[in-house]
Order: sequence, then structure tokens, then C-alpha cells
Amino acid sequence: MMSKNKKVNDYSHTLNLPSSKFPMRGNLAKREPVWLKEWLKNDFYGLTRKEFSGRPKFILHDGPPYANGEIHIGHAVNKILKDIIIKTKTLAGFDAPYVPGWDCHGMPIEIQIEKTYGKNLSPVEVMQLSRDYAKQQITKQKTDFVRLGVLGDWENAYLTMDSKIESSETRALAEIYKKGFMYRGIKPVNWCFDCKSALAEAEIEYGDKDTFAILVLFPIPEKELGNLKKVFGISDLSINGGAVAWTTTPWTIPANQALNVNPNAEYAIFKTQANPHNIDWLILATNLRDKLREKIPYIGKPIGKIPGKKLKNLRFSHPLSKLGGIYDREAVCIDAEYVDLESGTGVVHCAPAHGLDDFISYKNGSLSNFPILNLVSETGFFHEHVEKFSGQKIWDANKRILEKLEECNTLLDIEKINHSTMHCWRHKSATIYKATEQWFISMDTKGQNNVSLRETALQEIDKVTFIPAWGKNRLTSMIEKRPDWTISR
Repeated sequence: MMSKNKKVNDYSHTLNLPSSKFPMRGNLAKREPVWLKEWLKNDFYGLTRKEFSGRPKFILHDGPPYANGEIHIGHAVNKILKDIIIKTKTLAGFDAPYVPGWDCHGMPIEIQIEKTYGKNLSPVEVMQLSRDYAKQQITKQKTDFVRLGVLGDWENAYLTMDSKIESSETRALAEIYKKGFMYRGIKPVNWCFDCKSALAEAEIEYGDKDTFAILVLFPIPEKELGNLKKVFGISDLSINGGAVAWTTTPWTIPANQALNVNPNAEYAIFKTQANPHNIDWLILATNLRDKLREKIPYIGKPIGKIPGKKLKNLRFSHPLSKLGGIYDREAVCIDAEYVDLESGTGVVHCAPAHGLDDFISYKNGSLSNFPILNLVSETGFFHEHVEKFSGQKIWDANKRILEKLEECNTLLDIEKINHSTMHCWRHKSATIYKATEQWFISMDTKGQNNVSLRETALQEIDKVTFIPAWGKNRLTSMIEKRPDWTISR
């Protein structure tokens, strides 16, 4: 007979269950804060360090987050994965300390100051406000990281703005300088007009932008016509002609200083039929003639062919030379094996202030004694001495430049295109390559032991075990191709 105290269908009294105070429900939202409070009160992290002192070390360096806002899921994943590794290694018998840190410098923090206080602050004001902001964010982020249950030496976290760390960095730079790896020089770098700063490659995004693709004539100067005839082996040639270059950045035309040609390609002088520009002949890569006839239908037959290397040192007038002033100069032909022979004309207008390839070919072309023309300000406007375009934003000056090329009778074709260009990942605005004076660490300068930084880095990579293994190939490839390291920021 069923006892009066037992409910119908209640069979718990028939089971031999252990007695436990362990709750049936986790109720973690309430219980976790209590655990964490006990861990901190009893210094569980410190006790663990003492207990495992003297055992084999396992060091996990905390690549620090920026101190620039509330934590998000990316922070959580990062910190929790590191905590799992540390706790696993501790249980495996290692002494595995964890010292968290914060990156307190750089544009991610300065951009927050800009959003709050505007752009018209002095450098000193930006630095002080950035430090104050970083301190506030560190306090907030630390509270949240501890709440995630991440154990670490939170009271002695490393901050990149600590004076001891900054002074150590200064001493390290001094050693690099003593060894001859550091130098100050001019070089095109990714530049954002809104940041007013050089950007690292990782800070660049790509987005579509409307622009103009143009074919531009670089006329032959009268004094150079004889040399051109001699190179091509032609006795009869009028002064009405020149080399044709293609570019998608008309705003760089005022900064032109040379013409890049592929030394291994074949170039020809092509006679022209009747045309609105009264041009008798044009120079371009032989294999591109048929493609170009879609845009320049009056291109005729070749009357002389030579390899590109024979064009070296020939000079052509700047396409705006008829305006006089700063444009009354010449563009010398230089070798550049990177010149594409699948599109364009095989002749590339070279503005060394606004392109890495142009900069390299210009330097290799023995033109180092001719200063690089840097005509654009840090905010994206042409400097006052840039005649016809002074004070204009470079993007706005595109149409004005096209008008002046037409006035000089050197604009042979124009089309509006939309193509992928560099953008700042913070401001989402278009960036350019801009030659500026920067501090660099040289990758190929030989040090005191006659070994370069690049060689040293590659040797050290071979000593490291990579997990996963493909990481080694990726890092090796990056170091092999890395240009000199810009460190001004």
C-alpha cells in the first residue's frame, strides 16, 4: 500500500542516490562572481606561482589589445583561449605565468580623441588626452577580463606608455642605430590625409573609386630629335611626335620626372594618319599597337623598331611643358622591368613621389642627384608653388589637369573608370603613396658581423617550431619580400 507521504509516480524513494550539496543547476550568473571574488581574495594566481616555482617555464607572451574601447567578442576569444593554454600547461606541470598588457599608443587611440575633441588639437594635447583615455579604458577592460575568469598578474600588467618601457624602447633604438640599421630618408609611404600620417600595410583596405584613365603624349624636344633618329636609325622624322604613356592617376602628372620602359620589350615609332592633334608619329610597345587603336585609331605602320633598353636616357618634354614655369622640364627614359606589356602603352609615366615602383626605378636609374618632387601637402592639397593647381585638393584637381593637358594638345584619350584603390581602414577615405621623410630600419644593410637584418631574421626563423607548420613559410615569404621598415609612428 502506497505511503501517504509519497506522491503517485514518485520513485525517488526506490533509488539509492548519494547525498550531495552540489546544486542541480549551474546558476552561473550568480555563482561565478562569488568564485572570482574568492580567487582574488585568496590570491589564487599568486599561490599557484609559489606552488609551481622552480618547475620548467612556459611563457605565453600577451600580444596586447589597444586601450581604445569596451571589450568585444574578439577580446573574449583571445583572452579565454590564452587562459585555457595557461591553465592546461599549469596542470601539465609547468610554471606558466601570465602577464597581461595593453598597447597605449597609435592611431586607434588617437582616432577616439579626434572623434571626441575634433582635429584641431596640438600634438601635446593629443598625447595627454590619449594617455588619460587609455588609462580609463585599461580600467574598464581589466574589470571585464577578470570577470571572464582569466587568471593573471593583473596588478602588474605591462603598459606600453610606462616610462620604463618607453625608455627601454629608446635604448633598443639606440643599439639599432649604433649597428647601422636605422636611417632617415625619403620614401613613398601609404598616407592618409585624414590621419595626417603614414599608415602600415595592415591599416590599408581596398575600395572602388571613380577616376580617369588617360593616354598622354610626352613630346620630343627639338634638341633631342637627332638622338632619337640615331637610336632608331631613321633619317627623316618631324618634330611632331613623342612617347605615349597611360595612367589612372592624372593628379600625379605635375609630379612626373621620368618615363619607365621595359628594357626587354620591343618598341616602335608608328607613323600616324590624319588626326586632331597634328601628330606625325608615336612611340609605344609594338605588341600593344592593336589594342591601342581602339582608343587611338590613327596609329599607322611602324617605321623603326628597337629593344626598350636602347630608349634609356632619351629625353621627352613634360606633357604640360607649354605652360612654362615649373613644367618646363624633361622626362628621361629609364629601365623598369616591372612595366606591364598586357595593357597600357608599355611606357609608364614615373612620379617617384607617389609610387614604390616609380621610386625604385628612379633611384636605380641614376637619378638620385635630382630631388624628388613632392608637390602634395599632408592634407592632400597641392603646395602653393605648384602653378595652375596650387591650393587645390588633388582629387578635385584631376579635371583641371585634364583641361590643361588638352590646352597643351597632349591629352590623346580619356575615359572614366571605376577601380580598386587604397583606403584608410579608420576614415574609409582614399589614401595615396606620398614621399615623406621618415625613419627607417634597413633590412639589407650589413651589420657589424657583416650580416643583414633580413638574413638574421631568416636564420632565426629556421630555429623556431611553428604550429601549424605553414606559418613558417608564410613568415619566411614575408621577411624575404619585406621593404625597409618605417618606424616614424
